[in-house]
Amino acid sequence: MKKYLIAILAICSLLLASCNTQRSAQPKRYQTLKEKAQVSLQLDEHEYSMSATVQVWRNNLVIVSLQPMFGIEMLRMEATQDSVVIVDKMNRRYTILQYDMFDKDIKPAPSYRMIQDFVTASKKPKAKTKAQIPFTLGKHKIMIQCSFSQREYNALAAPKRMDLKRYKQVGLREILPL
Repeated sequence: MKKYLIAILAICSLLLASCNTQRSAQPKRYQTLKEKAQVSLQLDEHEYSMSATVQVWRNNLVIVSLQPMFGIEMLRMEATQDSVVIVDKMNRRYTILQYDMFDKDIKPAPSYRMIQDFVTASKKPKAKTKAQIPFTLGKHKIMIQCSFSQREYNALAAPKRMDLKRYKQVGLREILPL
């Protein structure tokens, strides 16, 4: 059960970060964004729901933190222009993925621009927005629904990246055993 929870969290962070929607653009002059999200993930016939925090440093870094229970961060995804780092904090391990690795398994394949555009799209800074999109991960069908709220523009200091020295680097299949 424990390894499937980590798999679900990793899938959710990847897909949350790669959702695409058609909403109007964010304020033109924002440099940072912090927002809360409620995520509902349907994997084949199972459904999971959790909270997330999204932080964006425009054209630089997107951090998605998943908290499935009691606000405790169990999984973190850090997306940069060239790669994605997925950190399984519960088992103290991580993986680094280049975007071209996704096009084999995840349809549609995520990119940094897709990630940033999704998490920053909104009509109003304080508006609650929703998105829903289907994905396929290998043979699995996934539907992800995101509900964003509590947006704060230009309120973040410099990014605080994970210190990966305390974690073991593993392959994606060890974090996502699907």
